[in-house]
Amino acid sequence: MITTESLLKNRLTPLLLASTLTLMAGVFWAEPFSRIEAAVGDHLWQLMASSGNRERRVVVIDIDEASIARYGAWPWPRERTADLFRSLTEQGVAQRIVDIAFPESKSGDDRLATELLKTPTVLAQVLAIDADEPVNRGSLQAGMSGGLCPGQFPEARAAIGNAPTLRAASAGHINPRIAADGVIRQLPAIICYQHKAYAALALAAIAAGAGVAPEFSVVSGTKWLGPVATLRHPGLPGFAVPINRQGDILLPWWMSREAIMAFSAKDVMEGNVPAGYLQGAWALLGATAFSIGDTVPTPQAAAASGVEVHAQLITALLDGRIPFQPRGAIWLQTAWIVLSALLLLGASRFRRGVLRVYGPVLAGLLLLCATAVLHAGLLWAASLWLPWMAAVFFILSLLTFITTQGYLSSRAEGVLLYRNLSSYLPEHVARQIAGQEPGSTLNAHHEQVIVLYADLRNFSAWCEQLPAEQAGALLHNFYTFAGKIIEQQGGVVEEYVGDAVMGVWRSGDSDLRPLTAAKSIVLTGGQLFGAETGINALPPLAIGIGIEQGKVLVGSFGPARRRTYTLLGKTVTTAIRLQAMTGELAQAIICGENIAGIWQDRAALVSLGKFLLPDRRQPTELFVPEMGHCPVDSPLANPLPTELMVDDE
Repeated sequence: MITTESLLKNRLTPLLLASTLTLMAGVFWAEPFSRIEAAVGDHLWQLMASSGNRERRVVVIDIDEASIARYGAWPWPRERTADLFRSLTEQGVAQRIVDIAFPESKSGDDRLATELLKTPTVLAQVLAIDADEPVNRGSLQAGMSGGLCPGQFPEARAAIGNAPTLRAASAGHINPRIAADGVIRQLPAIICYQHKAYAALALAAIAAGAGVAPEFSVVSGTKWLGPVATLRHPGLPGFAVPINRQGDILLPWWMSREAIMAFSAKDVMEGNVPAGYLQGAWALLGATAFSIGDTVPTPQAAAASGVEVHAQLITALLDGRIPFQPRGAIWLQTAWIVLSALLLLGASRFRRGVLRVYGPVLAGLLLLCATAVLHAGLLWAASLWLPWMAAVFFILSLLTFITTQGYLSSRAEGVLLYRNLSSYLPEHVARQIAGQEPGSTLNAHHEQVIVLYADLRNFSAWCEQLPAEQAGALLHNFYTFAGKIIEQQGGVVEEYVGDAVMGVWRSGDSDLRPLTAAKSIVLTGGQLFGAETGINALPPLAIGIGIEQGKVLVGSFGPARRRTYTLLGKTVTTAIRLQAMTGELAQAIICGENIAGIWQDRAALVSLGKFLLPDRRQPTELFVPEMGHCPVDSPLANPLPTELMVDDE
């Protein structure tokens, strides 16, 4: 008979629960898992994108706002487009790749057709997979009839080619695969239309650049670390493009947007491009002008020009670095899950010391980090795109179940301990010992200390207006960096009171480390929080600090059921009052007369005169340290972004 106690003792219970939950999640949450992987992958691409060397082989010729302002709205007359093509030829481009279709016959086509013959050119054509109406305009080029259709590739319902007189060296489709969140991450390698196959613009450009027709074939993969299938070309030995089961290419984003070299079409036509920059390059002609509307969301930007997609893909094809998911991806993920299970279960076997409590947690965190590093490393080194969400879900599930089992086991051990105790002692004695409450003995004494009281001014106004997460993050970071600075300077954080931090030094009266800590807190706050609030209705944040030295009462107070440890006395009150005066006197740090008398020979302190503090009968002389430009009303900015938040470990 299976009992609760046996389940708590069985080490396989967490494994069985986590495995079952992961299998169910993989079946019912497959789509959310994919969306999470894609969204995290977008950030990974942004981190991995290189901006060191600008791409010189493929150069974007940009019909931008300046070009439209100079030569008029798009589409331009065919004669003007012919002038642009002629300028590219004169500047020595090896190939023109045009991310624009010209479906209508217009005046000037003969001149443009003549220019198309002077330099190898690849024209764009649109093959709409999800078109509402079966539109057919223009004339399609470079259709393949080698048995690729019907097959694994998508079928288009509408097609827009180019005017019949505009015949180029080749042509390719420019239709990406749009994900559910609208981001472009994949592109069909081939799209079928009326029993013919049409390669993507980038593939057509590679073939045209080698002087061969875009006659590709599909070869199924056989290696478990290889792609599902690859596109190959008989005229391009060694050329292989990995595709998935839907016939899509996983778009690469190895380059940052800044690494893509681009010149305005206006500068090209007016001869303003530096000499030699276009010599031998592939000119990728596209449009980024806002009025043209050729903007798409990509992993690198919410609104990027469509020509960037082709630039990234062509460059990766030239380098042979197209990412893909291997055939054995599911088995690789399963192997990682099994290894993670063994490590976590092994970590749960610790029975002594800190590792008994934190061993599984530490192992789980290391496995999560290793999963991220392994995913990024395989993508960078081998272009392998591996699924990871199921493994992360399993690790978190198993860690949760192991931790829960440990907690419940500890409680069960406590009950068992009481039972064993009652077996050696009379029951009422065992009950009294086991249920004994803390004592209420008074413990108090006097000490000579230096008190630093730092307050985040105007935080209350921000707390009322900001969302709870932002306000909490702001206060959390203030507590964190102020506390770390106090501890680094030899102090002890005695209390976090509202939006203030109180630090205490007991080492020595002449020690200047409290003053150093105060300056560091003010300067660090200014650096971390910034210089603009962005919320005009709110007063600026500022840090005010009061410092005083003297005797305090230290101890634990209150009834046994609810006690507190605190510092009390005139010294603490004075430090708080001095901090309150920082706003009135427009100073970041104010020192009391006791500590000023001790530091007068070691620190540069300037007297502000005597002031009557609240609840005092005699005026107190106040001092400020010389620390450069650090006024108390320096505006402190919005709550910190994640990348600036202080590590509190």
